[in-house]
Amino acid sequence: MGRILVAKHLSSLRPADAIAEAAIHGLKQGEIVTVELVRPRNIQHHRKFFAMLQTILENQEYYKSVEDLLDVCKLRIGHCRTITTARGDVKIPKSISFASMDQVAFDAFYNRACEWVLSEVIPGLQRQHLDEEVEANLRAFGG
Repeated sequence: MGRILVAKHLSSLRPADAIAEAAIHGLKQGEIVTVELVRPRNIQHHRKFFAMLQTILENQEYYKSVEDLLDVCKLRIGHCRTITTARGDVKIPKSISFASMDQVAFDAFYNRACEWVLSEVIPGLQRQHLDEEVEANLRAFGG
C-alpha cells in the first residue's frame, strides 16, 4: 500500500488526497492495518536552517563555507555516527535529508543547532536576535 497522507478531522484521521482516498477505500471492512505517524518535513523550516547557517557564516571569521559549518554543527551536536578504526574513533556526520528525518526530528535538530550557535559559535548572542536576523535574511531572499 505504501505511504498515504491523512489529516486529523475532529477525533479521526481522514484521507488528505485522492491517493489516500483510494488506498483507504481498498481496505476490507474491519481490516486492521499498521499506521506510522510521520510529519512531513517543512521546506520553509529547512530553508530557515540554511539561512541561519549563511547568517552565521557572514558574522564570524573561522568557518569558510556553509558546508563546513554544517558538518561541524552536526558533529558538535552529536548528529553523527561513530566508526571505530585501528587508529581510534572517527565521527561521520549524519544526513538531514527529507528522507532521513521527519519534521519532529528536524525540529529537535534545529533547536540543538541553535543552542550550539549561541553557546560556541557566537557566544553572547541571544536566540531572539538570531531568529530575527535569520527571518530578515529569509525575507530578503524571498523565502
